[in-house]
Amino acid sequence: MKFEINSIKLFKIINQVSKARNKSTLNSYLNNIYIKSENNSLTMRATNLELTCEKTIPMKGVVNGECLINGDVLTKISNYFSNIDTNITCELVDDVFNILYLKNKVQLKTTKLEDFPKMPNSGNYLTNINLKTYINLIKSVSFCASTSEIKPEISSVYLYSKNEELFSVATDSFRLAEKKIVFNNSEDINILISQKNINEKVSILESLQEENEEEESEIEIYNSENILTIQNNNTTLSIRSINGNFPDYKQLFPKEWTTKIKVDKQELRNTLNLSTIFVNNYSYVDFDINTEEKVIKTKSKNDKIGALDKDIVPNEMTGENILASYNSNYFLDGISHIVSDEVELLFTQGNRPMFIKDAKDESFTYLLMPLNK
Repeated sequence: MKFEINSIKLFKIINQVSKARNKSTLNSYLNNIYIKSENNSLTMRATNLELTCEKTIPMKGVVNGECLINGDVLTKISNYFSNIDTNITCELVDDVFNILYLKNKVQLKTTKLEDFPKMPNSGNYLTNINLKTYINLIKSVSFCASTSEIKPEISSVYLYSKNEELFSVATDSFRLAEKKIVFNNSEDINILISQKNINEKVSILESLQEENEEEESEIEIYNSENILTIQNNNTTLSIRSINGNFPDYKQLFPKEWTTKIKVDKQELRNTLNLSTIFVNNYSYVDFDINTEEKVIKTKSKNDKIGALDKDIVPNEMTGENILASYNSNYFLDGISHIVSDEVELLFTQGNRPMFIKDAKDESFTYLLMPLNK
């Protein structure tokens, strides 16, 4: 193997595919990065079996070949070279991968190339979607996905289409987030994407977005049994999907509200942040919503620290009084995904979920269950 390539291009691809490798010591073979030089194309691939990333870029090929290199070492080397813009020569000699640049040489021992996993079959084409839109769909809800493997159907992000809209949903039973976009596609989409490695997946997609920041980049989505495949130009991402049925969460959505509130997002966030100083182990914050006085009274207490009583005057408030307690950290998670400066809080009863929405954008909904003391 021998090829010539720009250093920045090489080490960008290393950092990108490296996010998919297995960083655990339990399976060190999957810690490696696969490198293949063929004609004038360079392909790199990494996997942890749940997530696989493969990228192919042009380069000046001299001798075809392939090898495996320790991912930890290669990533550290790439970080060092990230700001060095020069042409380099890479050559495999006697199982040693040589990186030649300027008058310097880096020598890396390779791993015996056995049956390193290939890219899974992509399956059937589903749809095209804007890359930035897809990233937002996943990031808007993935923080809610359960990390427990007891119920795999909720240890996932649920992606489905209905009535010319595409929805992403996630829950851990204590809260639920839903994001929707307009989706004019005849294909029926119904996929459970494993929450494992969801952050790494999003990070890879965001790096693709950075590569194409000057244009509206699209991805192609394919689906086969247990595998969701995303393709974007020269990059392929394979993610394990889950067999199962996501809970019928829509039954939690009421047809009408008994109490509606609009409140300044920053004031609500400041109150919740302050309350976290005084909460107990369960992060209880009491909410006493008084529609006659037009005020939200909050209270948090920790026997070892003290207590906080703080009032919030909403922009608008109608309906019945509500008395309930909520997890302050979960509450903050929800409003962090509100884009505008005003939050809408919607209630039916104090012992039913509170619905949190952006007062100026109907595309995001966050359900938060009350806590029972």
